[in-house]
Amino acid sequence: MVDYVLSLLVLFFGALAFYLVYERFISRPKVSEASLYVEALRDLLDGRREAAYTKLRQVVAEDSTNVDAYLRLGQILRDNGQPARALQVHRDLTLRAGLSRPQKVAILRQLSADYTATGDLVTAEAALKEMLSLDSNNYWAQTQMLALQEKAQSWEAAAETAEQVLRLEGAKSRKPLARYKVAQGDQLYRQKEYHKARLAYKDAIGLDPACVAAYVAIGDSYSEEQRYEDAVTFWTKLITAVPDQSHQVIERLKTTLFELGRYGDIVDICQEILAHAPGNAVARRTMAEFHQRKGDSEMAIAILEQLVEDNPEDRTVAFDLVRLYHEKGDRKKLSDLLRTLERRRGQAARSKTPDRTSGSPAGLRV
Repeated sequence: MVDYVLSLLVLFFGALAFYLVYERFISRPKVSEASLYVEALRDLLDGRREAAYTKLRQVVAEDSTNVDAYLRLGQILRDNGQPARALQVHRDLTLRAGLSRPQKVAILRQLSADYTATGDLVTAEAALKEMLSLDSNNYWAQTQMLALQEKAQSWEAAAETAEQVLRLEGAKSRKPLARYKVAQGDQLYRQKEYHKARLAYKDAIGLDPACVAAYVAIGDSYSEEQRYEDAVTFWTKLITAVPDQSHQVIERLKTTLFELGRYGDIVDICQEILAHAPGNAVARRTMAEFHQRKGDSEMAIAILEQLVEDNPEDRTVAFDLVRLYHEKGDRKKLSDLLRTLERRRGQAARSKTPDRTSGSPAGLRV
């Protein structure tokens, strides 16, 4: 009888154990790898990086062929300040055989970002070049390449890459490329390669006829070579091309024309400027200076008086006029002008003083 009872107990507990194992490990539905991967992507989109990382590790543990999961694991590591670990994850992927072209492009993209994050810009650029050899129209790769070339000041290469970026953007104007040519020219200028610098500057003008920096720099390069006539020619070209920026070359022209014994030409230049921009203060001051040098102080004073009237905030013009009144001994006009300047200074000071009563409770106003 005892043996019978023991047998029943053994059978009972055995059945119970089988039931528990079945419930926990067999009958319980498993989360599929695909569902887990989708959950990881959803976590990434929602900013839950730790949860995404945990699920992605589980995905690759169950399916080592999931390249995209490895790519995202590495990206999470890099975004969390571990670019070296990210680089190891992504570099291991390059050893795999049978990768498709899109997979190779995706891996190279991550590698370039990893190398950039670790400060290895040379290898980052190499990864981008390989990426572009597989997909020349990849906008991300082109813009990243441009950023690296700008950082390295590789202006000639940057100009070529920038042209590709504009093409991909569908831009019709090539004017933005002018700044790379100017930068290239500036680099050559600093190396005293003036002829080569001018070629780059002229390319910039070809791209953007209103490129002020190029006109100025070409004149400066000629001046460095003591080719003053050529310098004057290019500076005056700026006045025709972009008259409202002519103030950038007037001082250069004054100095150079004086050295050439052609200071009188400055009048014609200023008149040309004023024909396009009548309010140009620099040209008008230069005209006043010219007349003063000729001894025609009345004309110089008349020009400066009108300038002070039109530009009351321009202290340089006012001081020039004060000096001329003093030299001429016209004490009345000098006194009137000084009072006017003092009044304006007081008005300006009051306009800058905050209203201490504004916003204060009525009982607290002083």
